[in-house]
Amino acid sequence: MISFHTRPDGQRYFTNADLARMVEAGLIDPEDRWELIEGAWYDMGSEGFEHWDLRSALLQEMVLQLGRGSAYRASTEGSIYLSNDTELRPDLIICSANVQSNAMTAEDIFLVAEIMKTSHQRDRELKMPVYAAAGVSELWLIDMDTRKTVCLTDPDTVNRVYQTRRVIDFDKPLVPGALSQVSVTLAAL
Repeated sequence: MISFHTRPDGQRYFTNADLARMVEAGLIDPEDRWELIEGAWYDMGSEGFEHWDLRSALLQEMVLQLGRGSAYRASTEGSIYLSNDTELRPDLIICSANVQSNAMTAEDIFLVAEIMKTSHQRDRELKMPVYAAAGVSELWLIDMDTRKTVCLTDPDTVNRVYQTRRVIDFDKPLVPGALSQVSVTLAAL
């Protein structure tokens, strides 16, 4: 039996465990594209060709630059669990190579990138505060329309904001704060 949980204000919500039970019961296809953001279910639209091309090229470049045997792992697949009611599926994550995905915490995450083509509002208004609240140290919001990346660092976990914001054009190099050995120019991808 799967039911909603209720917050003190009466708002209903799901937990990660609820969704796992729904998948096990066959109510949700594990291949469906969705995210759970603070208890609310959000369908993710299908990924367009431009989005897929940039995501896969960014992953390939990160893997090449990090190298074999690195202390870091880059991935574009899977979910990250930032609280008991939040399961996000970022476009790119760089995390510690020695942590299992189901045991990962914000301290294990060095970079999250969200590629925005049709998801601007969700990424900025819903996901960005969640990443900041969890303490994810660096978030890139890659805007395919403006061809600019907003690099956010120094999360304020209480106010759910990033204190440092830089805007980088696609033709300029992006260097993750924790990974100075990596430099990516999106226009070159």
